[in-house]
Amino acid sequence: MASSNCNCGDGKLGNLGRPKCVTEMGTIAFPILFPRYDATGARNTFDLSSATLGQDILDLVQADSSTFRIYPFSKVENVTTDRTDTVYETFPSGRKVRIDGVGGIRTFGMELIGKDGVNGILRELKKNGCTDMDFVLADVNGNLWLQKDDELSTTGTGWKMDSETFDAFKVYATDTTSAKIMVSFDLARYEKEENGYVITASELGYPATDLQGLVAGTQVATPLTTTTIRVKVYDNYGSAVTNNPVTGLLNANFVLKNTTTPATVTTTTSETADGDYTLTFTAQTGGDAGTVEVFANGYDFNVETIEFL
Repeated sequence: MASSNCNCGDGKLGNLGRPKCVTEMGTIAFPILFPRYDATGARNTFDLSSATLGQDILDLVQADSSTFRIYPFSKVENVTTDRTDTVYETFPSGRKVRIDGVGGIRTFGMELIGKDGVNGILRELKKNGCTDMDFVLADVNGNLWLQKDDELSTTGTGWKMDSETFDAFKVYATDTTSAKIMVSFDLARYEKEENGYVITASELGYPATDLQGLVAGTQVATPLTTTTIRVKVYDNYGSAVTNNPVTGLLNANFVLKNTTTPATVTTTTSETADGDYTLTFTAQTGGDAGTVEVFANGYDFNVETIEFL
């Protein structure tokens, strides 16, 4: 909802004609969430003047999460965009005045279904809502919708979410319905929906519906000898008993650092079993602290802290 925007010094009203060619917003395919601010406190924005805008946005999917990463949903279903009624005060004379700041709250609701509506996704969704979040929208036509302050601005931003309203919960399957995850959140009061602008699929160089979020994963690193570390790598969607190994990783997917020195340690990597890797390296000073990082396209893994033997 936006507050009243009256320009008392200019008698012009809004021009309501339109050109022959405009881009209409299609049905929402999915939202894309991201922190409103990076680790330095700066607002996360999109450089719309970039000659590589489409690639820039692709890169943001797997960017360092402490700077600016975007988090696309999978395709959502049954999207609702309810708005609470505007509230008026009516006087005995019949005059009616709109009450600013009451009503007019936009709520987005949606469902994640099938393999996108499993408990592993719900666990990830439950991590949201603890920080200020913005969102942009991908529509079914492959266009990306964000906002900017005016027609000439080359800086795009997301709409502010009322993060305290973010909710996600499971709906269980019945004899006639499938299991799903329900997600809802409110647009922050006074955000200006009219400041929405589109980045078309042709401007991106691909349909925005191609954007895919990262798969959450876990690594467990264990020093074995003075020159070897065992690293087991899984995604977070196994059973209660059996983990799903992430296979086929190469030496370039692992970064070992001595954080006491500090320095990056050169390694040789071998996969001894599915998802079970051995890093071999020159012996480090015993007792030095270190970290193991795993980088794989499409995944997001934890960083493991170890102590060299």
